Amino acid sequence: MVINLNVSQSQPAINQKVTLLIETLKNGQFAASIFEFPNFIVVAQTREEAIAQLQATFLERLSHIEAISWNVPLSASPPAWLQFVGVFQDDGDFQEIMDGIRAERTSDDDTEVDSSYYL
Repeated sequence: MVINLNVSQSQPAINQKVTLLIETLKNGQFAASIFEFPNFIVVAQTREEAIAQLQATFLERLSHIEAISWNVPLSASPPAWLQFVGVFQDDGDFQEIMDGIRAERTSDDDTEVDSSYYL
């Protein structure tokens, strides 16, 4: 379902596709919500009424909402952990350990590890 947002004439029309979720409640009523906007939910006696109420509520709420982008200012200095990148690059012992771990991870061995080993 495509919802046409009401925007001023100076702005082009915007289409936003959303997913409506319709749930049949135990009491026979219907709950309708929007997957992408979980705060929008209505309950009605019929499925069609729930959908219509949800659409009207959503469009009304959107007429009061402004979505803006914000570029979060981050420190220009590199993260502290970056100083350790590559520290084991030429360490043969470390490479041997990593090769052993990789071999265990890719092994087709279906045997279980003895749980008493970890107790």
